[in-house]
Amino acid sequence: MKRLICALALLSVSGVSIAQYDMAGSEFVSSDYQMNRSSAVGQGNRANIQQNGTSNLAIVIQKGGNQAQIKQSGSNNTAVMAQRGIANNAEIIQTDANNVAYIAQSGAANSASIEQSDFDNEAYIIQKGKGNVTQIIQNGVNRSAGVIQNSSGMAIRVIQH
Repeated sequence: MKRLICALALLSVSGVSIAQYDMAGSEFVSSDYQMNRSSAVGQGNRANIQQNGTSNLAIVIQKGGNQAQIKQSGSNNTAVMAQRGIANNAEIIQTDANNVAYIAQSGAANSASIEQSDFDNEAYIIQKGKGNVTQIIQNGVNRSAGVIQNSSGMAIRVIQH
């Protein structure tokens, strides 16, 4: 339930809208019991979702010209991205099980990366503005991290082992 509420909250980020579905088969790789969804509005959006394992969920929503990549292996991992603006770049890599990651970007030339391994980790990045950079790396069990950037030109790295 917690995952569903967080996913719905992220998807309601103002200005993100879903107008069409454009799923290119070569860009989506999945195994049994995987769910991935991508929606893009505008030109120059690119989303790459790769999943191996069982019961993983990946959602990408884009408006403008943005890049998104999600790689998941293991089971019960959740990755959600919402991008609005131009030249935003986001990546989520998750291995093992029960990890949750959310990235929301609004503006231009923002970069966000979440990498999680092991079990029961949760991370979120919210970026508004221009030229922000955030990286979260979590290895271990039951780690949690969140970054909110509401300006421009900010950079932060969070590493937890």
